[in-house]
Amino acid sequence: MNGLSMFLEGPGLERRAVQLLRTERVPLDTLLHHATSRAAVALIDLHILIDNRGNVATQVDHEGLRYRFPESNAPWALIVG
Repeated sequence: MNGLSMFLEGPGLERRAVQLLRTERVPLDTLLHHATSRAAVALIDLHILIDNRGNVATQVDHEGLRYRFPESNAPWALIVG
């Protein structure tokens, strides 16, 4: 996988190069506002990315395609190339 790059694309099509900082295992219902059943707890990997300036973005969907920086209310899309 040499040469694989990750970017987050946000408002105004701004792109930031990012890399994986860490992965946490969390219950799926932490990302869903309308969890249907608490009886079966499904765990997912939640990815946390960091850009060149040290800004940390946290995954906000269960697919791993949308992230949010603390200073931005808009979701940023993951682009892999």
